[in-house]
Amino acid sequence: MAKCKQSKNRKQVKRQTRHFQLRVEHPQDAHVREILDYAKSQRREVTVIRDAVSLYWALENGNLEALFEAFPQYKAQLTPPLVGGGGDLLEIKSMLEIVVAGRKANELVMQSAGEPPVKTTGKLLAGKAPALPIFEDEPDEPTVIIRATTSTDSSLNFVSAMRGMQ
Repeated sequence: MAKCKQSKNRKQVKRQTRHFQLRVEHPQDAHVREILDYAKSQRREVTVIRDAVSLYWALENGNLEALFEAFPQYKAQLTPPLVGGGGDLLEIKSMLEIVVAGRKANELVMQSAGEPPVKTTGKLLAGKAPALPIFEDEPDEPTVIIRATTSTDSSLNFVSAMRGMQ
């Protein structure tokens, strides 16, 4: 009695066939042809094409997560560190403490905007905050005048400011 192979009943998957051409004398197409021939010998040609097109589309649309999902070894090389090893975090903390101390004393902390950031602890300026300017250039437009208040009731300050804008 001859043995027959019994195949399992697989569910049919609907497929769509795509055709494309590669140029014979083009170096890039020759390279692609070699890659696809090797993938075909490994029975992975369709998988390689599917993964390559998906990855290309994701990268073209700015999605680096698809790259890191396929190649996690490159994530550390291509993503900048959020904080440079803890030293920067301590510097930021000290700067925030200076700003908070200056706000409590109603003083200003100055940093020049034109120069690149330099490691510094920051300095408090002596004296009070300068008065804000009053602009009266346009005679037909309303003038905005801002005045500082020493009141600590924020809701009252807000309502007073809203009344002043009418």
